Amino acid sequence: MERHGEVRLLVRGIARGVSSDEIAELFAPFGVDRERIALPRDRRTRRRKGIAYIMVPSAQHAADAIKALNATMLQDKAITIEAADERPPKRPRRFNGPPRRF
Repeated sequence: MERHGEVRLLVRGIARGVSSDEIAELFAPFGVDRERIALPRDRRTRRRKGIAYIMVPSAQHAADAIKALNATMLQDKAITIEAADERPPKRPRRFNGPPRRF
């Protein structure tokens, strides 16, 4: 996904103990700061999913990050990096009022 020149990357294989600071340090040479990193959690268990979404400033930075960091080790786990797929547009929610009582 690209917005204002930014490109969103998907990083897979992240160990549960990895912090956003560690990821920011790894991606700092490619123009990434801590605020542009998302570590999603499972809604039910609240445990991290083992992935991260990272916004890099340009397509060139994204290509350089993928080339340099793909298949590298982070806390004894190999990470894979790819361009994230574009999100489908959200469907509008329908609200029909409060539930009916029978």
